[in-house]
Amino acid sequence: MKVSRRLGMVFLSMLLMLSLAVFVSAAELQRIDRTNWETVKGLLPDSALKWVQSGDMVLKYGALDYDPNEVLPTWVMESKKENVGKYKLTAKKAIVEVSTGKAPKFIKGIPFPDIKIGDPDAADKVMWNTFYMRDANGPIRAKVEFRFIGRKTGYERSIFLDWYSKPFGGYQEAENWPNKDDFESVNQVVVTSPFDMAGTAQMTWRYRGEKEDMLNGYVPAIRRVRRLTPAGRSDAMFGSDFARDDAGYGLYDGAIATFKWKIIGEGEAIGGFRGTKLESVKKNKDGEWEFDFRLAQQDFAKKGDSSAPWFIDSTIWTKRPVWIIEGIPKDPYYNYGRQIMYVDKELNIGYWKVIYDRTGKYWKTLQMMWGMGQDAQKTVNWNAALRYIIIDERSQHATAVDVSHQYITGAKIDSNQFSLAGFTTLCK
Repeated sequence: MKVSRRLGMVFLSMLLMLSLAVFVSAAELQRIDRTNWETVKGLLPDSALKWVQSGDMVLKYGALDYDPNEVLPTWVMESKKENVGKYKLTAKKAIVEVSTGKAPKFIKGIPFPDIKIGDPDAADKVMWNTFYMRDANGPIRAKVEFRFIGRKTGYERSIFLDWYSKPFGGYQEAENWPNKDDFESVNQVVVTSPFDMAGTAQMTWRYRGEKEDMLNGYVPAIRRVRRLTPAGRSDAMFGSDFARDDAGYGLYDGAIATFKWKIIGEGEAIGGFRGTKLESVKKNKDGEWEFDFRLAQQDFAKKGDSSAPWFIDSTIWTKRPVWIIEGIPKDPYYNYGRQIMYVDKELNIGYWKVIYDRTGKYWKTLQMMWGMGQDAQKTVNWNAALRYIIIDERSQHATAVDVSHQYITGAKIDSNQFSLAGFTTLCK
């Protein structure tokens, strides 16, 4: 009896310690609002800091329960040593090998792990790293929701689409894939609902070397594929506040050579994550890795809350080292003007983008929330851009792009899907 009582006391003590640990961990997250906004002064773009000052945005600010540098795909962590000094850029900002001066047949992980701020190509290299950081997650298949939100109207409507992406670099397994067209990556977005937009789609072929991107769009009304111009990548995507080029791990998804890039600062900024803990990833029946979001909730501000209706109260904001990158489009017909990106120096992912119009006036701010995933055995690591929110300050309107309905990395996608015939079949 005494032994049972003693064991019971030990068990209760352990439960108490665990509950206290959870309580302390939760208590470490600081609430940042209009009363203490100065806590994050210098850690946010001016536009976002004003939201905190005004009460539009309330932050849960603190540390993550893990080190995100240790939860990158294995081949990315290996490339941070193996690729030091291995690649350089041409005058047209294409990647070539230092030893041969030729375009590499394959790049493992990220190409430029040793960026120095004095390098005239430093900003271009940062942006290339963000491309390869996404590609390092392998083929991606995701179900995406575009949620339209107005300040006065609140939630308005949603557009749902399927996103497919297949890289031929970054991802270790891609080294042995057939690639007769010399693609660097290919991707597609296909609208699945509402009914009147279903089948509308876009596809990008991105080539290695200095060859320009090829963009195609499928129009259901005429049931055929049409060639799109690069300038169209800055047009509103499916009528949202979001442009095609606002995607990408670095908050830019166009061709590097079409912009003038410059590092205008470095330091610290706060970036958004879905929670303090790692996301769970599991292998599905097809041998793909699927993020499990069932236990995670990402709630928008509710009616009557002080914050604007497009902000997510459950996002965790944590301090990260960043490059501050300026991008200026070379195309005079590109809708955006100057853009400022805040890109993680270690993770090669973006947190903020501030967008100006062609006259230099402030227009929009884009923020991104991340998830770092790991399997139960802690041997397989992935990361994912789980939600973009872009706010048009002029129209007081926002679009939230949510990929948590389904997110699969290492997806089994046939390359023939990215041919013109495959694209047409997919859209019908």
